[in-house]
Amino acid sequence: MNNPWEDIKPPIKDVNALRVNAQHPLDFFWAKDHLGRYLFVYEYPSNSEVIINDPPDLVGVETISLPDNEDKSRLVLVLKEKINWELFFALCSDLLNATIIIENPKLASTTILHRLRRWQDFLKKTKLDILSEEKIKGLIGELLFLRNQLIPKFGGANSVRFWIGPTGTPQDFNINEYAVEVKCQLGGTTPNVKISSAEQLFSQLPKLFLFVVTLGKAEKDNGDAVSLPSIIADIMIYLENESSSLNYFQDQLMEVGYFYSDKYLEYNYLLLDEHAYSVAGDFPRICPDDLKSGVIRLTYNIGLSECLPYEIEIKEWELIND
Repeated sequence: MNNPWEDIKPPIKDVNALRVNAQHPLDFFWAKDHLGRYLFVYEYPSNSEVIINDPPDLVGVETISLPDNEDKSRLVLVLKEKINWELFFALCSDLLNATIIIENPKLASTTILHRLRRWQDFLKKTKLDILSEEKIKGLIGELLFLRNQLIPKFGGANSVRFWIGPTGTPQDFNINEYAVEVKCQLGGTTPNVKISSAEQLFSQLPKLFLFVVTLGKAEKDNGDAVSLPSIIADIMIYLENESSSLNYFQDQLMEVGYFYSDKYLEYNYLLLDEHAYSVAGDFPRICPDDLKSGVIRLTYNIGLSECLPYEIEIKEWELIND
């Protein structure tokens, strides 16, 4: 990822600015002030439906509202520490993506404020670093299921709204009357998956499926490899004309603690295999009713070899062909 501020020279006074994208319906600018600080500037009509007079405070980012003249107002975001420029870039890119299909600039401020408030919550609870490798693999598994299994059948806008795991629900996906829990394992390891609660393989919906993704580690230059940024970019292509679904998808990524960083490009994997299982009958699991009084949390592993009687053909399973 190129740093868009790197080649902007600090001015003697005021700011030096570079239009982000002439094709974008709104006026956004990368900028530097005379102190060399990284700025992101949004210039908008002063007769907009909402004037951003009191923008939310963000951890590590100063937000300033400035009247420009009778016709224009400005929202200025100032990064406090340059070391966090990737996180700042992710914030700015989120604002750009969330407003890319807005037709009336006078209505854009509401969307901008909504995204800033989401980032306010996100920055309060996240650490300024990437996810652990275990969480990276788990998220890749969920997004591969979304991209490969759901989007071809249901379309991008519908499919991303089936993804509810980041909000704390027991299963990762709720698809009409089906629940799906996605697990990820590395090829070459013992074929088992970790279940993190009694509720994870128990659903009040009519049917529950376990979907297991097997990954292999790969070099960055392997043309068949996937990374978190590449899969997310693939999914966002299907959402580019669906602003509400795009915002939902970005919100879910924030819930799991993801923001773009070049560091994620070091974690590359090959999709080796996928298996689906119907979680029903005597499927090897522990349900809430099995727990004795006083047991409030448990984790356990299940061997995939014991799940073979419950395996279903992915090409034929009713979830996709319903």
